[in-house]
Amino acid sequence: MYLATIFKVCKMLYQLFWFLATCCTFVVNTLWLCCNFASVGIPWLMLLLFLVCIGSKFVKLNSPADDVVLSMLSKSEKGKEASEALYWPVVHRGGAFDAPENSLAAINQCMAQRCQKILLDLSITSDGKAIILHKSTLEKANVTEPIHKLPFSFFESFNITEHHPLGQLFQKEKVLTFERLLKLLESSEVTVLLRASQTNSALLEIVRETAAKCPIFTKRIIFCCASPTAIYQLRQQCPDLVCGLWMEKSCFTILPRYLNTSTILLSIVGAIYRNIIAPVIGVSLVFIHKDEFNAQISTLWKNVGVRPIVYTINSPNEKRYFQQVTKTLYLTDSLRSEPQLIFKSKRK
Repeated sequence: MYLATIFKVCKMLYQLFWFLATCCTFVVNTLWLCCNFASVGIPWLMLLLFLVCIGSKFVKLNSPADDVVLSMLSKSEKGKEASEALYWPVVHRGGAFDAPENSLAAINQCMAQRCQKILLDLSITSDGKAIILHKSTLEKANVTEPIHKLPFSFFESFNITEHHPLGQLFQKEKVLTFERLLKLLESSEVTVLLRASQTNSALLEIVRETAAKCPIFTKRIIFCCASPTAIYQLRQQCPDLVCGLWMEKSCFTILPRYLNTSTILLSIVGAIYRNIIAPVIGVSLVFIHKDEFNAQISTLWKNVGVRPIVYTINSPNEKRYFQQVTKTLYLTDSLRSEPQLIFKSKRK
């Protein structure tokens, strides 16, 4: 009986040994195959990238002059004290923490704080009406339908201040239309960064027609979206249009850290965007998530003539870091945490 048990144990160990040997052989063969593919594919990939770089020179769109972009971001970058105006922040949706997002009240608050750069959301209704609204505002009101599937008549009776945490401090307000925003810009010095979450053909046509007919559009509005194709199509028709590329937080960052692949993939994707896509479409600004930003990334983007904007920064210490160390514009949800305003109030 003991001999039979020992024989079974030895048989199990023998089978386990061959199973492990088979797994090791499979791994070695897989790595060998990958190395062979890499040795054959890398030269062809380098040749392809070389041809793409050459071809991009023929389809490249010249970006607007740096003086034009700087004048839209600030009238006077040099020599302006922080107490006079807020240069560094770009207020996200007019300050969603301070006032109802994308509202006229939020815009007025930014103007009162002497902050000249506001990012607003541009959307289109099912009947082709351009409005300033984001889907998060509808979600607070338990409206699950996307904006592009709702008619404009629905938004005429929609109160955007009702479901905001500070809504009781503001009067009732309708959804701001694109036409009303343009009229507002004619009598103010605000620069609006219009971010289009969805870039369908109807929305792009509205932007294209407005940029061609309304001179104030190219002087006070910076069009932003995550689609390089949409930006390229717009700038082909409107070469004077200043555009910004919104880069979503990369999916590579969710990979396990022990794989050590996220940094490599992010570097490759970032290099393609900086050296091929951005110069071809002629963007002037790029929005980068704060988890994927550092001083080196800032320098690389500035070397290709693109100003980086980091999102979303709400901590006073983080804001001081981007103001004093990296000297980079940042997107914020609140002006109450601006270091200039905090220290100014303490001195008083």
